[in-house]
Amino acid sequence: MAVTYMQKLEQEPANYDSKFTNLTKGVNIKIQNWILEKIEYDQSVLEVGCGTGILALKIALKGAKVRALDENYQMISYALKNMPKKDNIDLLYQIGTIKDLKVPEDSQDLIISTFMLSELRPLEQQIFLRNAWKALKSDGRLIIAAEFIPSGVWKVPFWVKRWLYNKKLRRLKLERTNPLEYFEDYLEPIGFKIADIKKWTHGSIQAIELEKSFEEEKNEPGYYKPEKPKIKGISSQLKIWRCLLTGQVDNVPIEPGLYKSGNPNNYSPIIATANYAYTFIKVMRDLEGIDAWILCIDSNGINVWCAARGDDFGNEQLLEAVEATGVKHITDNNTIILPQLSAGGLSKPNLPEHSEIFPFKIEYGPVWSRYLKEYLIKKPKKKSKQMKRAKFTFRHRIPAGITHTTFLLRKIFLLPLIILFFILFALDLANIINKTWMAADLLIWILFPNLLLILLYPLSNFTRNFVLKSMFFGIINTISLGIVTWFLSFSLYYVILNLIFFLWIGFFTTMSFSGYTMSTNPREIRNEYPLFKKLNYILLCVGLFLTLLSIIIL
Repeated sequence: MAVTYMQKLEQEPANYDSKFTNLTKGVNIKIQNWILEKIEYDQSVLEVGCGTGILALKIALKGAKVRALDENYQMISYALKNMPKKDNIDLLYQIGTIKDLKVPEDSQDLIISTFMLSELRPLEQQIFLRNAWKALKSDGRLIIAAEFIPSGVWKVPFWVKRWLYNKKLRRLKLERTNPLEYFEDYLEPIGFKIADIKKWTHGSIQAIELEKSFEEEKNEPGYYKPEKPKIKGISSQLKIWRCLLTGQVDNVPIEPGLYKSGNPNNYSPIIATANYAYTFIKVMRDLEGIDAWILCIDSNGINVWCAARGDDFGNEQLLEAVEATGVKHITDNNTIILPQLSAGGLSKPNLPEHSEIFPFKIEYGPVWSRYLKEYLIKKPKKKSKQMKRAKFTFRHRIPAGITHTTFLLRKIFLLPLIILFFILFALDLANIINKTWMAADLLIWILFPNLLLILLYPLSNFTRNFVLKSMFFGIINTISLGIVTWFLSFSLYYVILNLIFFLWIGFFTTMSFSGYTMSTNPREIRNEYPLFKKLNYILLCVGLFLTLLSIIIL
């Protein structure tokens, strides 16, 4: 089951219910019936994420007092338009969110949410559970229905379907939903216990009825604390290698939340970082021997630098982490230390510093985590140049070059290379041309400019303009790769016919490498892109034509 495609359906309220029923193969109707059996007359019921309002209406027709919320204005408008004009139903549709449930505390007999939690990130799910707990009466219940990861062999078709739907969503530039991976772990710490559960489609869709529970003399929901992942050993090292050797194409998250380094107390420093596995493991290793709270922000499994340049490490994510983890209740430290490379995503003037929701001030720590220990021990009033300058040294260029190479192979070149190899191999078997070896040449040509960038990138520091940098390295690549190819083939004509391709691959690779360098910013790249696009198109077309010619005539 892949309800991930519901993001697309939500754009069409009039067709949402029928199309979503088709998508779930009628399971959504079964869930509604299962919920309706649990409704009692005159109950106060809150539905969060009501969509078109069809379930809220059915509940109201059973005599319950219903308030239905959705943050989608189109959905609420459609629900109001189709609301029957009857005097004997108590139903109110409103725009609302998980952070603003529009009801007083201890006021609801039942809170319902169907297929909304899959649209929330893990920390948002925790915030919703805590707010629902507060809104429920002491004997209140929470019913949720959502997409879960099935067990056993059923995981395979589940992930295949999700992969296909996610490809469609990427083309449509829509966010995907997420199956509830850690949800059941949140329940007991926050204050819920499972009363009933119903599963469909091999467990990929579940409806769960939860009872509110609480400790004696404590009328507040608790906070979930994730288990600290391993930062040493084979498993953690494999995660680091996965990040390096998969081109950062895959998000590699760890569970966001509040973690401990050592044995922190009320006055220990609070250090924020991203929930990218590579980043988290490096930070925790570099903090060995230091007692600190680690506020792991949900950056969607992306490293700090890239997340801050996008929309994944900013004010919203920081405030969300503070609210979900309850860090303000366990420490008297009023400062959160953020990575310096996150400054591009955060807006300090717009943070409600020293307020009830954010009783902290922020400061930016060193640029690299390896300086964190020194920074925390010495507490300098002014950071040293070493701590604040993000130099793109040889030490940094090696992992960047490896990651960039694997990125290019996975996203662009690997499939064409495989296809070309089999075409050349088939032509070789048919005794038409004997050029199978050219697939190996092309692989060398693709890898070579990345090696040049690792070794010689500082030569381009004479300019910040990446089109100029790209042309500069394109020329260096043409000369260097021409010499290498001559020694491999001893054919001057072969080298000459492929010079434009050498220029293009060097030009293109350098421009692609821009995101790894910290030498520029997204605005500069956007300004340069129109010129790059024209030059890239011309060089690629001419280069491919001449390379194809070299295959045919030589």
